Amino acid sequence: MVIRTQAVIIAATLVALQGCTVIPGTTPLSDQQDISAIPTADPALDHYIAWIPREKAQTATVAKALTHVTLGNAREQTAEELCEGSRVINGKVSASAGPLRVLAPLWAGGYPAWYYRISQQPGLHGCTETDSRSYYRTLQANLPVWMHIKTANNLLSSSMNPPE
Repeated sequence: MVIRTQAVIIAATLVALQGCTVIPGTTPLSDQQDISAIPTADPALDHYIAWIPREKAQTATVAKALTHVTLGNAREQTAEELCEGSRVINGKVSASAGPLRVLAPLWAGGYPAWYYRISQQPGLHGCTETDSRSYYRTLQANLPVWMHIKTANNLLSSSMNPPE
């Protein structure tokens, strides 16, 4: 009787768990938000938008930190290249969105990602050696493929300013 009861419990458990298996490298649909859950961005601000692959950041805190460190490093590298090492200051951070668990859009690769957006007042201070357009283009070139800039005044070409 005990063996029969255990067999029934095991069978019921297997039936209940059917479809719950997570294959490494995949993300269950219930584990991510629909891309429409991303708040709209104020077009009057500059936006630094990251689609961090979840294989690089397992938690929202790590995704946020990785974005800030990556952006800081890219700014420093850009300042070295264009501004004779002068520190470049962007406008004040006005808002942020995320990190949210989503699938990156197809144009970005469609992979499981964290969406994180930092929004700042437009404008640069401290780099008189170059114009804003050149600075933003060089900064974009110094960022990884999972991060892009969307400027308030569309200083970047459409190929560098992908849709959100």
